[in-house]
Amino acid sequence: MIFSRSSLLLGTLCASGLASPMPSSNTAPTVHLPDSDVWFTGTAANQTESFLNIRFGQETSGNNRFAPPKPYAYPAGSVVNATQSGAACPQQKDPIPSFPLFNNVTRTSEDCLTLRVDRPAHTSASDRLPVLVFIYGGGDTIGQIYDSAYDPTLLVSGAAEKDVPVIYVAMNYRVGIFGFASSPALSASDSLNAGLLDQRLALWWIQDHIAAFGGDPDQVTIFGESDGATGVGLQLTAYGGQVPKVPFRRAIMESGGATADTGTAWDESGQHTAVLIDRVNCTAPTSQEELECLRRLPMLTLQNTAYAYELTIDSMGGMDVFIPVSPSTFIPDSPSTLLKTGQFARDIDLLSGWCENDGAFFTSTALETSTDVAESLRASYPRLSNATIAKALQLYPLADFSNDTTVDPPVSAQYFRASQMARDLGFACPSLLTVETNAQYASHPQVSNYLYALNQTAFAEVFALENLTYYGVPHFSDIPYIFNTVTDGLLAPVSTASDRRLASAMGASWASFATFGDPSRVNGTIPGWRQALPATNSSSPESSPVPRLRVLGGPDSHFTGRGYHEDLVQRCAFWNSDEVTAELGI
Repeated sequence: MIFSRSSLLLGTLCASGLASPMPSSNTAPTVHLPDSDVWFTGTAANQTESFLNIRFGQETSGNNRFAPPKPYAYPAGSVVNATQSGAACPQQKDPIPSFPLFNNVTRTSEDCLTLRVDRPAHTSASDRLPVLVFIYGGGDTIGQIYDSAYDPTLLVSGAAEKDVPVIYVAMNYRVGIFGFASSPALSASDSLNAGLLDQRLALWWIQDHIAAFGGDPDQVTIFGESDGATGVGLQLTAYGGQVPKVPFRRAIMESGGATADTGTAWDESGQHTAVLIDRVNCTAPTSQEELECLRRLPMLTLQNTAYAYELTIDSMGGMDVFIPVSPSTFIPDSPSTLLKTGQFARDIDLLSGWCENDGAFFTSTALETSTDVAESLRASYPRLSNATIAKALQLYPLADFSNDTTVDPPVSAQYFRASQMARDLGFACPSLLTVETNAQYASHPQVSNYLYALNQTAFAEVFALENLTYYGVPHFSDIPYIFNTVTDGLLAPVSTASDRRLASAMGASWASFATFGDPSRVNGTIPGWRQALPATNSSSPESSPVPRLRVLGGPDSHFTGRGYHEDLVQRCAFWNSDEVTAELGI
């Protein structure tokens, strides 16, 4: 496995855990929901008040398994103990065994639709603070809101110190077979994409109740990383934009977007569900009978069988096997078509970007020739035509890349060539397409559109010690900065002063964007952001100017103006073309 050599050191870091919280006061914070007369009692530490394990959806076992989530209502007069973490939705105990960045899952349950609310100390119901809502990633297979990688304490307290206080919310949603099963019976009952529907239900809970916690329901920003960013993108395109109200005003996508999951448009999840039905002996004359059989299975039987099957598809951790499906009510057409035809929530302020080497973890270092690169594309994307693969090789000439002889054994330039393709196809180009179409269909010029590329990683010392420096700035490098675990958390022992400065500024920029639609409005943010594209309200994407982006961190931190290195605009025009997106199933 590509991560195995760094496991020992990262495992040691994981064992160190987070620093012990410092109490903010001796008084437990409470929140009252006046409409339902429900009280929540939370905890206070490190200038942050936290309310955990708040139920927004009913249990999803039995007949509710695979079904759209149902709202949960606490009985009137309830006093809810919101001081302890809740269960994760069904998933494996070790999220990615070969790369231990995440906590082991201590408890799973189908009664998992809970959320957490974290706010600055002494927030009152009258404060009306902007709200940052996080959607975790994890290949649609793993993830939970209580993982220490996503501890929001320093994000919340740091933003408050810079006078851009925000409230943080994150929701659990179903993953894997439980969140993204697909079959004719599920389609007929409008039950596809349950995990995305969980996210949507939580967003409506926030609209209804966040004011009691001191939040402003009209100032909600959703943000996510990797498949969390894909979730954000699909919340933008939800129902083809044909809804009377959208439960958020702004969106941040980190290394992902609506078009990041290849195979969405040809029901790849349905193919895998059919195999799993056979593996658990639920094959029956009708799809409805098969569904009823699946719902009768013990949770662990289904969970463990699905995980074993996922590993046969993706040995790294079973990622991206059960994924979102279109067409469906929630995703009525291919995501690329929804974006290109303006079928998405209009006039949403957008900030989107990627890590400079987002594709590094997902590329084999055994690639030595152009034929190897072509075959790796065929293996990963089996419906790509020979002409498309030939064009991709042409757009990424080997002369643009160099061998890395500083590591032992040396790494071929072909690895970096394929890694760049993976970054662009899966991360950079989905961001660019969303920003371009968001600007194209905006109804007024005040709509914000920002792009960034992260060029610094807190994993640098780990990679240097483990002979993995060729990873560069890989996928997930943004999370330790946004949640500032470089200052107090997993990566604190190996972080630099530069890492801690970047984390402080990035968290403040995200909070500034949530507050003003501008990531550099206040002191302490990353300065110099400019609009990637103006809102054009044009029906012709060709008329749009060349987009601009902000490089974050590293020796090359600057605003690029209208030029890109690596010919990214031309390459993304190829990956985002109608012909190629059809071959990718996006």
